[in-house]
Amino acid sequence: MNDKARLLVFSILAAVLGFCSVILPVFILSLTRHDAPLFPLVRTAIEGLSALAFVFLFISGLILGALCPKHPVRLGLCTMAAFPLLAFAEMVTDSTSHNLWPIEFVMYGVMSLAAVCGAYIARSARRWGSKHA
Repeated sequence: MNDKARLLVFSILAAVLGFCSVILPVFILSLTRHDAPLFPLVRTAIEGLSALAFVFLFISGLILGALCPKHPVRLGLCTMAAFPLLAFAEMVTDSTSHNLWPIEFVMYGVMSLAAVCGAYIARSARRWGSKHA
């Protein structure tokens, strides 16, 4: 598999891991459900954001950084890539939803920093391990 195809596969994996990282705490913590035009589970996860989601994002970054150490920033950012797309779909469906979307999108970028940190740590550990092996 060439580098571009491999990066695409890992970017999709990153998006799936990031989505699961944010959604799983809804089930683990039994958060109060919220209504939304299309994705009530996503709204519940974002409005009930907990430290557990950041822990899962960090672990996702560790996994991604260990598997594909070349692009830690890109893979870390991809962990939150689905959420702006889902928000945009809801904005098209209901124009009154996501009135503060610029702030929301910045928040997604900040959240992705947990995965970026995890990816960099895994990349550094992998390099250190191969240097000392």
